[in-house]
Amino acid sequence: MRISLPLLALVALALPALSLPALAADTAKLIAEGRRLAEINCAKCHNLETTGESPLTDSPPFREIAKNYDPDELVDGFMDGLAVRHPLMPDWEVTQEQAEALTAFVMSLGPGKRDEETQAARGFDLLQKDCSRCHAIDADSPSPNPKAPPFRDVVAKYDPDALEEALAEGIVTGHNNMPEFAFPPDDVTAIIAYLDTLKSD
Repeated sequence: MRISLPLLALVALALPALSLPALAADTAKLIAEGRRLAEINCAKCHNLETTGESPLTDSPPFREIAKNYDPDELVDGFMDGLAVRHPLMPDWEVTQEQAEALTAFVMSLGPGKRDEETQAARGFDLLQKDCSRCHAIDADSPSPNPKAPPFRDVVAKYDPDALEEALAEGIVTGHNNMPEFAFPPDDVTAIIAYLDTLKSD
């Protein structure tokens, strides 16, 4: 059974024998181990600092990952294998302890709670710039081009998460006027966050 970092903190508060300095020291060790693993396995492509860009343009800085995921999602992602579309990204096989250490390090670089409203707003801006000439991108307007489906109809047929690969690799259709778009990973995250807002309950 996985014990998440927040749960460890609650247990520490419930046990007088475990002091807060001891908990802080344990957390610091976990973060340091996560950084060590990241420097060995990730630094060739990803920026591991609180500022600066990644050596590989398509690889998001780890501080951006911290903004888009919560700790449990990251631990699960490391354990299950990170689903990415870049050919240079190796398949990951990590232990539970390594996944928790990497997660502790990533989350130390930025806020752990996903900023969904900001992401969705940026996704709307991207779609407005690239897609709204033909497609309706809101909840009720008709598409300017009658042959272009409103995006609310698209998400009614396909879960937005299922569109991740198409958005990253390029959406190709049989329509002559439809340009091929391929979005970088951060833009894909933002677009999916906005498309999620169009789903009907």
